[in-house]
Amino acid sequence: MNPPGLVLDTAALLAYAQGRDRVGDRLAAVADRGECVIIPATCLASAYRQVPDDGWDYLDVIAGLQHVVVAALTHRYCAVLGGWARTLGLDTAHAAIEAAAHAIVPLMTSHRDLVTRFLPVGWPIVVVW
Repeated sequence: MNPPGLVLDTAALLAYAQGRDRVGDRLAAVADRGECVIIPATCLASAYRQVPDDGWDYLDVIAGLQHVVVAALTHRYCAVLGGWARTLGLDTAHAAIEAAAHAIVPLMTSHRDLVTRFLPVGWPIVVVW
């Protein structure tokens, strides 16, 4: 796996499915640097649950990109995830943990105010909207 350059949460995936250029531009920049994009499986599942039917194809595309890694939820993160999910929700907590697990990897989210309660001060947050 190439080094991670970005983590996308559910909000970022939904923005991508709506055709928002900011997400696609970030995906391209990460690929150009030879890095990968991490999509937590909980975020992908949540996006499929929330997106209108015509957005499913976009989620299929993004999850299948060569430089995208869909990160499984493993036992290793469950205790922390359970605690963080009380505030962030399961999907956003998973995204924050994936970002934190990879030495200062930016997190693309619309929940800056919430994730900054858990990530260190100055963590790179890319706001979706």
